[in-house]
Amino acid sequence: MVLLDPALPFMAPLPPEQNNSFDDELDRSDGWARFNRHYWLREYRDFLEFFAGQAFSESHSTKQIEDMVGWGLETSPETLIRTQLGPQPASRDEMEAILRRVRCPVLVVHGAEDRVRTHAVGVAVAELTGGALVTIEGGGHCPQARHPVKVNLLIREFVESLGGTAR
Repeated sequence: MVLLDPALPFMAPLPPEQNNSFDDELDRSDGWARFNRHYWLREYRDFLEFFAGQAFSESHSTKQIEDMVGWGLETSPETLIRTQLGPQPASRDEMEAILRRVRCPVLVVHGAEDRVRTHAVGVAVAELTGGALVTIEGGGHCPQARHPVKVNLLIREFVESLGGTAR
């Protein structure tokens, strides 16, 4: 299993600015308060632009930001909302128990400067699965888009270490 900047719940405390309700109507719409179903329904493009800017925190990410916003506009806020509504572990203990049950080899690649989920999430996931952690120094939330050669080589090396062959 290869996990790129895993956004798993409970693995590290959310920064205070991200600690907002997704479901409640908020009385503010700045920063991470935009990560809210009601805001998405009102100001979908603004949310996409904000989120893409957070996901691609590295300089010279204009193309990746434009692509992410464009891809987001190919669907609806209602569809994106549904991605947040699935069953989730109820606590850190439950999430840890799930991760400890992983029996396959694991590679976690996490950006050191991830603004969506802190690097501490990747550290915890690697530790709990017994996996390897590779930190992309200066990297944001989507290393596969900003550092595709590095990420592809890491995946190739991981597969080959398991006896697989690259094609």
